[in-house]
Amino acid sequence: MIANTKSSRLIKATPFFYGWVILVVGTVGIVMMAPSQTFTISIFIDYFIKDLGISRATISLLYGVATFAASLLLPLTGRLVDRFGPRLMTPLIALGLGLASVGVALVHSIFTLFLGLLALRFLGFGSLQLVSNNLIAQWFIRRRGRVMGLAGLSLPIGLMIFPGLSQFWIDHLGWRWAMGLLGLLVWLVMLPVSLLFFKDRPELYGLQPDGDTPPSPAVNGGEQRGGERHWTLAEARRTGVFWLFSAGLTVLTMLLAGLVFHQTSLFEVRGLSREVAVSAFYVIAIFSVIGNLGMGWLLDRYRARLLLAITLFLLAATMVMVQIMRTPAEALLYGALNGLVSGAFRVIDAVVWAKYFGRLHLGSIRGAVMIGVVGGTALGPYPLGLSMDTFGSYAPAMTALLILPIGIGLAALLIKRPGKRPD
Repeated sequence: MIANTKSSRLIKATPFFYGWVILVVGTVGIVMMAPSQTFTISIFIDYFIKDLGISRATISLLYGVATFAASLLLPLTGRLVDRFGPRLMTPLIALGLGLASVGVALVHSIFTLFLGLLALRFLGFGSLQLVSNNLIAQWFIRRRGRVMGLAGLSLPIGLMIFPGLSQFWIDHLGWRWAMGLLGLLVWLVMLPVSLLFFKDRPELYGLQPDGDTPPSPAVNGGEQRGGERHWTLAEARRTGVFWLFSAGLTVLTMLLAGLVFHQTSLFEVRGLSREVAVSAFYVIAIFSVIGNLGMGWLLDRYRARLLLAITLFLLAATMVMVQIMRTPAEALLYGALNGLVSGAFRVIDAVVWAKYFGRLHLGSIRGAVMIGVVGGTALGPYPLGLSMDTFGSYAPAMTALLILPIGIGLAALLIKRPGKRPD
């Protein structure tokens, strides 16, 4: 317990550990970054191409540059979250995300589309995801793997809701109204949820992570608070495991983004309809639940490096499957593999940074890491779009990119843990 603790009637009135409320509302926050998610934006790609008269390679490059530019701003978000806390930052981020979605609905040129995508990716997939994951990680240590596995259900929830909802609104109202309504939905959900329920670190309210009693001081070196060792960003950067997970998660998000961004086209090239491609999102959602919960359970029991390697190898298998599928049944298998990888990736990214480097500087560390994690989504769509425009096939780029998950997966089996941190 720390001095000068805050008082919260809501926390006092909650008959169980308030961290479980944080888990629910933090998961809602991750779900509601949906307007900025690649699986939602992919539904709008063909309409951007048609309305603005641009090529698939151009929209891929535009999306990539906007995403990369957004990633460069995320260290600022991380520092602000460390300074002011998720409770203050989240309503501001949600307000901006809704405005960005409305802004995209009004675009009429490549330049304004770029600005809209930049705002969407920075405020949603970057900032809202960072602040929501940071919030949950602050309230749990022992149960963090399982808890983040549950929070990872945000992916299947989003997949089950937003691609189909976006297509429904597009079919009945047009793509501009659909994008604007997504922004309105962010406001209706996130503003009240964040203002009422988000609370910063449990120690500020006289509580301990996981609802534990205050621990005895630890003596194993490093900066210690409450028995937990905390690394600064500069210290974390000097470890091999920091760069290993940064590279591995960047490759995962990069290639998953490319697959999802071009999913309807990838299916059409294999002789499968747009309807099958949209339906595949539901398959991905279902299997991502298994990936989420399974990875959450595994991370509490096995080495994170081994689990990263397995996930990267599964991604390589997914990339092979999408190039050979021809029937709806094979598309189902592709969706299952994609879902497992997507679900596992989310939990690994949410858990490992606090697991290895502690919570005190978590915002700064994750803000730096997300330059790669969010920036990776900038790199994935363009090579595939360029390959399709140049060769009439996704196979050249897809085959060349296979070296990334295989190579980093092998490296993950060799890199050692940092210092005395748990592995």
